[in-house]
Amino acid sequence: MNNMENKDLQEKYDKVYQDSSEKFFSFIPTESFLDIVSMQEWTNRNVLDIGCGEGDIVTMVASMGAKKILGIDYSEEAIDICKKRHNRDNIEFRQCHYQDVKDKFDVIVMGGVLEHFDNPFEELDYIIKNNLNENGVIITSSPNFLNLRGSIWMTLQLLFGIPMTLTDLHFFIPSDFEEFCQKHVYGLEYKSTEQNWGNGEKILKDFAKRLPNALKDAGMEGNVEALLGWIKKTIKYQRIDNSSGAIVIYKLYKNKNSMSLDK
Repeated sequence: MNNMENKDLQEKYDKVYQDSSEKFFSFIPTESFLDIVSMQEWTNRNVLDIGCGEGDIVTMVASMGAKKILGIDYSEEAIDICKKRHNRDNIEFRQCHYQDVKDKFDVIVMGGVLEHFDNPFEELDYIIKNNLNENGVIITSSPNFLNLRGSIWMTLQLLFGIPMTLTDLHFFIPSDFEEFCQKHVYGLEYKSTEQNWGNGEKILKDFAKRLPNALKDAGMEGNVEALLGWIKKTIKYQRIDNSSGAIVIYKLYKNKNSMSLDK
């Protein structure tokens, strides 16, 4: 990202945290946070959390025995919240760009961050090469659209130019990460989470909040209530599999041929 885009993103998220993140996000993805933590052994690991937000994952990792954790974020407001809420000897919070961090870590976490980058896979490769130890892992999660929620949103986005958010620049599917890892010879495993948000009852709450605003911003009108009624009737027929959750968590190994840290 260039300096102007960094500033724009920082201002947007400063406002989010000033106004309360609960007003901005439909849900705090607690299930995905717990799944991120469960995918890795944290004891005595040095950890970097890029885009740490209000520090939810950082404090979970600290309680799981991590040796040292650095949480960074563009938003000064978010970092101020972190410092007030999470005061532990093994945690440091810093407002900065990821390229300002020069150390290497055993585990790097990026929860809901990569989709905001201009060149996400170039920047992911930079982080892996410059900040990850040789036998380290990086765990990154992003919204997933291989579900009913995604089909509706991608239709609006691609046919009518109606964005789901003003900050998400990219829409990933697992094959994007598979191709990236094949190119760079990185190891990969992934799982989807937040199934009830991708294909279940949470869609109704999410769309009731997002759709009217999205249509209004685009100067359009639509019968949102009719769509929500149809979705409610179809929930029991929707397919659930490893790629159908609202969020996918990707775990990448820098050294494909080495044993992972949690073995």
